[in-house]
Amino acid sequence: MIKIGIVGVGLYGLNHIIALKQRELYQKDVKLVGFAEIDPVKLKEIEAAYGVPGFADYREMIMKTKLDAITVVTPDHLHYAIVMDCLKAGIPVLVEKPLSTSLEEAKGMAKAAREKGVLLQVDFHKRFDPYHIDLKLRIQEGSLGQVQYGYCWMEDMLKVGTDMIGKKSWGDQGSPGWFLAPHMVDLSYWLMDYPQPMNVRAHGFKGKLSSMGIDIYDSIKTEVEFANGVVITYDTCVVLPNSHESIVRQGVKLVGTEGFMEVNSQYRGARGCSSLKGMETPNLGMMYRDFDKSGRMIRKGYFSESICDFIENLTYLHEGHSLADLEGRYASGEQGVEITKVGVAIHESIRSNGKVIDISAW
Repeated sequence: MIKIGIVGVGLYGLNHIIALKQRELYQKDVKLVGFAEIDPVKLKEIEAAYGVPGFADYREMIMKTKLDAITVVTPDHLHYAIVMDCLKAGIPVLVEKPLSTSLEEAKGMAKAAREKGVLLQVDFHKRFDPYHIDLKLRIQEGSLGQVQYGYCWMEDMLKVGTDMIGKKSWGDQGSPGWFLAPHMVDLSYWLMDYPQPMNVRAHGFKGKLSSMGIDIYDSIKTEVEFANGVVITYDTCVVLPNSHESIVRQGVKLVGTEGFMEVNSQYRGARGCSSLKGMETPNLGMMYRDFDKSGRMIRKGYFSESICDFIENLTYLHEGHSLADLEGRYASGEQGVEITKVGVAIHESIRSNGKVIDISAW
């Protein structure tokens, strides 16, 4: 059984708790032995709700629990020190996207994992959406012909800008260029079988949030040219009206010589309206509720599958396989570096008034 811990149970960390506790209960191949959280109130709440020991310092958790693996769900700029401590100790790591907002740090983590021969996996969960998996297979089978261009969009409600990344803004890291764009850049990178990003051009707009005293970009429009000649446009924002029927409006469209495919990840066929919640289009691909045979509510969806993929990769390695056997079948540190390159270039281009940034030699 794999003993695992979590660092950070804030914005997204609770999903790691849920996924790993369910895995522990049903597959019984993993045990969540602890979590680290610097907020003492949240630490006590999670301990009480899930019966998992909490620690104020991740280093104490590592020392006392003797864990086999760890997931890192802290703010982006805190990834580096935690991941490096784990890799140096030979502990495999699943880290939330982006790997880092610093190219130097991202390369450092990937290098350490490679030299130590330790699994470093980035949680790019859109790779696990069944609609995206089907799109990737269609591309591989030639249904679209040669992909020529594409368009991705990920646009969040204003409350994401004000209550989530706005309240926890760390310079550029409070930007849709880091909070949203890595999802979609990685998605298209993965769909096309990992062509190297070559050039990046971006424009950022400030207005709505800055008028509210929050100095982050409302929206960013980005173009990325890949080594296969394909140019993808990405629209990201955090200023959709809070009355919008979904917290995020998102999707991807790819056009090729023989056809196109568009996946609207907001509207998947379920839509409704109630006095309690107003209009809704729930993303039941990412998460949906069900019951087990004992009547316990459980949560399923690609949010969980991407986390559990880390456990399955660890099991595969424990069975005697090597990291080389897994190459191309998980989101590696090296792939995380490519997405960080784009994120860094997005903000460099914005500061340069939309200058094209050549990242081919980065």
